Amino acid sequence: MKGYITLRDIAEKAGVSVNSVSRALKDRDDIGDETKARIKAIAADLGYIPHAAASNLRSGTSKSIGVIVTHIDNAFFSGILQGVTDCVSERGYTVLILSSNEEIEVERRAITLLSSYRVSGMLVVPASNLKSRFDYASIQTPHIAIVRPCRIHSDVHFILDSHRSGELVADRFASMGRKRLAYLGFDMPVSCTTERLKGFAERIRKRGLALDARRVRACGSTAEDAFAAMVRWIDEGFDADALFVCNDAMAFGVLRALADKGIRVPKDVSVVGHDDIEVAQSFIPRLTTVLVPKYRLGYESARALLDIIEPGRESHLPQHVVYDPELVVRET
Repeated sequence: MKGYITLRDIAEKAGVSVNSVSRALKDRDDIGDETKARIKAIAADLGYIPHAAASNLRSGTSKSIGVIVTHIDNAFFSGILQGVTDCVSERGYTVLILSSNEEIEVERRAITLLSSYRVSGMLVVPASNLKSRFDYASIQTPHIAIVRPCRIHSDVHFILDSHRSGELVADRFASMGRKRLAYLGFDMPVSCTTERLKGFAERIRKRGLALDARRVRACGSTAEDAFAAMVRWIDEGFDADALFVCNDAMAFGVLRALADKGIRVPKDVSVVGHDDIEVAQSFIPRLTTVLVPKYRLGYESARALLDIIEPGRESHLPQHVVYDPELVVRET
């Protein structure tokens, strides 16, 4: 199978030099209009596509953006990545996506790898951000922290107000008359889960209720982790009538465990997740959850990064963007 069409292929068919083809396709003034038009027509007929890597090598720049998330297989990131790719493709950039698996050293290696490819900039979800001592100021390329703030220096971040998420859920449970409230969080040092718990507990106290330490647990971030944790919790004496779960995937595992144990949702216990991933609205029962504007976060953070990268552009967004969450009430 023949490979990509090259400048040499066009030159041979046009009967001109490779240099002439290059100048014509760049619309240079030092080549005649008739010759230029003929070369362009041949290039179009052959299906020529410019070699971006070669162009980047000549210019010393890369028309690519690096994105580091914690888990590529996490459905939460799909909306963010869609926003990123839509934004950067409009300006002729490509996206390189890597995963840190929530490990600080893996993230450090990913940053080094992306730097070696001379990406124009990076969007980074800081791994274990409450524990990480990585100094993001040391990155030799423009970068923006997304989803979570960095513990150490970062010029710009685009994150959600997770503290407010906890308040919204506490208000929902209180308005339903629930008294025995519980929280199932993520067992890693990340600000999202700690801020959700903090906002949840503070608002509960303001409502005249209390969050008993026995009703706070943590586990891994997957549905399988939450299912196993919830089964143990029920076997050990789960007595809550309302449960806030750190993310939707975990909430699905919780709902399956409750169903297996004959605990009715929402009659016996109300469950609220977080993120509003796509399947939340079609899961049975349909999950009540906290909406994160994922696409908007991805698109706007990418736009801000490109505004930093490209000379002559000025971003109209503030350096630190914090999005407001929204409670989506469904069946749980």
